[in-house]
Amino acid sequence: MREALVRDLSASIDRLVVDELLNAYEAMLSRQRAGDSDGALTKGGLFVEHLFRALEYIRTGSSPKEIKSPTATAKALENDPSLPEALRILVPRIALAMVYDIRSKRGAVHVKEISPRKIDAALQVSAASWILAELIRIFHISPEHSVERLMQSLSRTTIPFVENIGGDAIVTSRVSAEIEILLLLADAMPNGLNRREIGSRAKCSPPSVTRVLQKLQDSRFVHLGIDGRCRITGTGEAYLSTWLADQGRFAA
Repeated sequence: MREALVRDLSASIDRLVVDELLNAYEAMLSRQRAGDSDGALTKGGLFVEHLFRALEYIRTGSSPKEIKSPTATAKALENDPSLPEALRILVPRIALAMVYDIRSKRGAVHVKEISPRKIDAALQVSAASWILAELIRIFHISPEHSVERLMQSLSRTTIPFVENIGGDAIVTSRVSAEIEILLLLADAMPNGLNRREIGSRAKCSPPSVTRVLQKLQDSRFVHLGIDGRCRITGTGEAYLSTWLADQGRFAA
């Protein structure tokens, strides 16, 4: 997914800024998926800074090295009539309210209080994913059907236990082979994975992958398409959601 994001966004935004924006996004996403809510919230602030650097590049043709005041930058964007409304109003306000402020305005949590950090991190990741999808919608150079799939993928970024490490999506907790493959397929929707991709990502033996895939197909949890790619079904998603709920985790 990153290659597609870089290709489309760097057509209109400085490539270095795009890389830094996506680095912050991936770090935030990985920490949220690993259960490190504090780490995710910290990376959210960095994501907003690089986002506003990108928006300033679009607005002025140059990108500042740092954003001293996100609020002031948002105001400058809002007052620029040359920008589309999404970049003037929606993206900056969502970035401030759901990513930046959610990190900085909570204040200290007292010992006996229930910490809001998990739900805050989940909201932050969803907002950041929406922002990237909106940027792709506006600035894409790829065919529309490819962009639509990419936007759908961005809307499904909160599958727990799956982290992107060095460009590889892997399950970083010990789970059964059945759950591991379902997690990988849920993360890979809507494009799915072929047999080779599943084998390279799953931390189980090739015979186990073959056996589990057949079992999942027999249970109607997974569908093998004519294109040779496996995709999780609605029944499989329901099964996975029940398992995640038992672990105290949820997928969005």
